Amino acid sequence: MEIRQYQDHDLESLNELLNEYEFGFQRKGVKKTSNKEIVAVVDQHIVGYAVLNQLYDNIQNINYGYINYVCVLKKFQNQKIATKMFHYIFEICKNERISYLELTSNPSRVAAHHLYEKLGFIIRKTDVFRKEIL
Repeated sequence: MEIRQYQDHDLESLNELLNEYEFGFQRKGVKKTSNKEIVAVVDQHIVGYAVLNQLYDNIQNINYGYINYVCVLKKFQNQKIATKMFHYIFEICKNERISYLELTSNPSRVAAHHLYEKLGFIIRKTDVFRKEIL
């Protein structure tokens, strides 16, 4: 297994993974951003995925990260793939001087919550609000 950043030729394999998770969308083409897309690859197929959004807090004058779309194909779960992807993300954060990470997770994802806590994430007492614009 290899943990690395997403490459353009990964598109089809990534969309197969996203379909299994029923995110309701597929990744379309290539758009260069400061975000880091992390993939776990087995036999040239993506079995795990996470996105690190690199952000800047103007008030505190620090870099921080927000993690999205953490998922591992069901038949590859419980093999420490997500843990390895997070350690890869932690190294990126150290190298790019990202002070802290945040993520949100559906309350039904009990196993994921256990992993996040095991990796040192703590639950913040907050609610997430959203307003659709477009």
